[in-house]
Amino acid sequence: MDKWGVIIYFIFIGVLLFIGKILKTKLPFLNRIVLPTALLGGLIGLLFSSVVIPGSYTIDVKVMETIVYHALALGFISLALKQGESKNKRKAWSTGMVITSTYALQGFIGVLLVLLFFSDKFVGAGMLLALGFGQGPGLAMSFGSMWNEMLGGHGVALGASYAFLGFVVGGTVGVLAINILACKRGVDKPKQYEDSSLNKTTIEIDTVKEVSVLDGLTIQLVIISIIYGLVWLTLFVFDKLLSGLGAIGGTIFGLMQGFNFIIGIAYALLYKAILKKIKSKGKNVNFMMNDYILSNFSSTCFNFMIAGAVLTITLDFLVESWLLLTVISVIGGVVTLFYVRFITKKVYKLFTDEYFVGLFGMLCGVASTGIALLKGLDRDLESPVAEDMVMGSGTAIMMALPLFGFLMLPSIGYGQPYAGILDYVTLFGCLAYVVVMVVILVVRSKRVPT
Repeated sequence: MDKWGVIIYFIFIGVLLFIGKILKTKLPFLNRIVLPTALLGGLIGLLFSSVVIPGSYTIDVKVMETIVYHALALGFISLALKQGESKNKRKAWSTGMVITSTYALQGFIGVLLVLLFFSDKFVGAGMLLALGFGQGPGLAMSFGSMWNEMLGGHGVALGASYAFLGFVVGGTVGVLAINILACKRGVDKPKQYEDSSLNKTTIEIDTVKEVSVLDGLTIQLVIISIIYGLVWLTLFVFDKLLSGLGAIGGTIFGLMQGFNFIIGIAYALLYKAILKKIKSKGKNVNFMMNDYILSNFSSTCFNFMIAGAVLTITLDFLVESWLLLTVISVIGGVVTLFYVRFITKKVYKLFTDEYFVGLFGMLCGVASTGIALLKGLDRDLESPVAEDMVMGSGTAIMMALPLFGFLMLPSIGYGQPYAGILDYVTLFGCLAYVVVMVVILVVRSKRVPT
């Protein structure tokens, strides 16, 4: 049975996703809040494990961390390979700035609360709020892994827990907000919130035994595999180059490992640029691109990532960190709610409520959380909000890169005499990021209303 290894865990997550989907279908009350199927499946797996029931099955946290780590990168690579472009690039950049400014605000709040009330903790315990709420479990766990020793060996579980609580805040408070807005607008309150996709495509059948989409799937998987192979090769080379630099080299390489998804995105964008160049010369490369398959593959990766992230939470971590998690998550959720409401009123003159609920859901969970909430006010996604959210999240990644630099400062200075200075540089750096983004957004919205 040794040959099965990690495959057993993929089967396990698949079974949990299946159970979650059945429960969401058969128990209507589960759709009265925005509860992703993957989150429900992961929670079921955790509740029946030895974490809650002594003597039950034990989850290998290291294996789950590995699955989440790679699922995050593969999901982002798939999204980066998509060819679709926004019809309104200006609005996509505005939405990207809204998203990025909220990341920065969540980072500021998290660091501030740690410095004020949990000064014995590494400030990364607060910074993970922005990563868990704003980006979801994959990135939060990736950073948590880098800071694991600084966070008492609980970095990964802390990142996963922030992400879990973000889903809870987005799914419950978001639904409450929709009901209030529905009453004000005089429309029927939504009775349920499905996380099923409205996206469809046509599949052409060449013969009785062959479906053409299979060829497209194979091509996309090969391309993704080659790109991820380049990511591995890049990390392998830098590991060899940095190994002679001692602790500094180890720190830099650790950061590069955590940013494997960014390296993957860079290679994906390079691949797209090459295809575009070839296409401009009249060559037919359409068979190399299939946005529908890439969307579904990325969705699969993120579903496995979300379920796997929940399964990394341990009992000893919860006992030790429940107060920190509760205080930072509650305050962070409230601040996010009021800030998103404020900034969407300033930036969007049309579909303001739709942008508010959609972006709030995204900034407390993932894109699918925001889309599920958006369907509460825009059931058939007829407004441009869904497209702007997806395209804006792409631009936000680029705008957030300097912010990641601020978030890394405390770990660089950890244990050094100047560590406290870098903590405050991070604190006020995040605040400055928010202020600059808000000023730009307000000025842009006055010049050309969105």
